[in-house]
Amino acid sequence: MARNINEIKTEIAREFMRNESAAELYGFAPGSEFGDVFGAASVENILIYVWAVCAWTIEQLVSRHKEEVTAELEELIAHRPKWYRDKVLRFMAGKELAHDSDTYDTTGMSEGDIAAARVVKHAVAMESKDASLLTIKVAGESGGVRKPITAEQEKQLKAYINEIKDAGVRTALVNMEADTFGCTVDVYYNAMLEPDTVQTACRDVICDYIENLPFNGEYTNMALIDRLQKVEGVKIVELRGSTAKAANESTTTQINARLTPTAGYFKPGAITVKMIAYDQQE
Repeated sequence: MARNINEIKTEIAREFMRNESAAELYGFAPGSEFGDVFGAASVENILIYVWAVCAWTIEQLVSRHKEEVTAELEELIAHRPKWYRDKVLRFMAGKELAHDSDTYDTTGMSEGDIAAARVVKHAVAMESKDASLLTIKVAGESGGVRKPITAEQEKQLKAYINEIKDAGVRTALVNMEADTFGCTVDVYYNAMLEPDTVQTACRDVICDYIENLPFNGEYTNMALIDRLQKVEGVKIVELRGSTAKAANESTTTQINARLTPTAGYFKPGAITVKMIAYDQQE
C-alpha cells in the first residue's frame, strides 16, 4: 500500500532523531520524539515536510508507471477470463467501438449516459477444462433486482464479444431468467413467541440469502441453516430438502449440499416453513 505524506514524514523524522550526530549538534538525546524538540513552525519541521512531499510524489509516479506498464502487458498477452468479465461489464448498448479498438469513444457523454448504456451489471467468465470454451454469464438490473438483458442487447453483446475476443477463443453467452429456488424447512421455535412472526422472519432470511448471493456464487444448505439459526426464537432448524430449476430446464434438481445457479442468480419459488413448538425435555 502506498504511503501517505504524514507516514513518510514520520519515518524521516524518526530516523533524524536516531542520528547521533544530529543529536549531538542539537543537544537532544538520541531517539527523542521529534515534536518534543522541534516546533511546528521550525525550519527543521518544514524541511522534513518538503522532503516527505518529494518522496511521496516520486512514489506516486512510480506506482502510476507500474500500473500503466501492467495494463500494457495485459493487452499483449492472451487474456484471462477476468479480462473478458471486465470487458463485458464495459459493453455499451447501441454504441460503436472506436475505430480499430476494443474501447468506446465517450466524448460528449455524461457519467449518467455512460452508466445507462452499460446495461450489463453483473458478469462472470469461466473457462471449461474439458472443452475449449469460455462461458460468460451476464445479467442486467432493474430496481436493484437482477434480470436478463433484452434480446436486442444480447444480440449486440454477442457481436461485441466476437469483435474483442482473442482469435480462436470459442465463447458461450448465458443470459437467462434466474434459477428458481425452493425448500422445505422444519423450524422448532420458542413457544413463548408468536409462530407467525418467527415464520415470517425465517421466510425473509431465506429470500434474502438466495437473492443476495454474489453473482454466480455458490449456494450451500449449511449456510442457509446457519442464517436461520440466527433468527430470534429459532431453536432448531431441520432442512427437509432444497431444489433449483433453471429457466431453460423442464425438471427440478434436488440440491445435494451445494449448487451454483445456471443463470448465475436465484429467485425464490416454493418455500415451505413448517413451525413446530420447541418442547424443552427434562
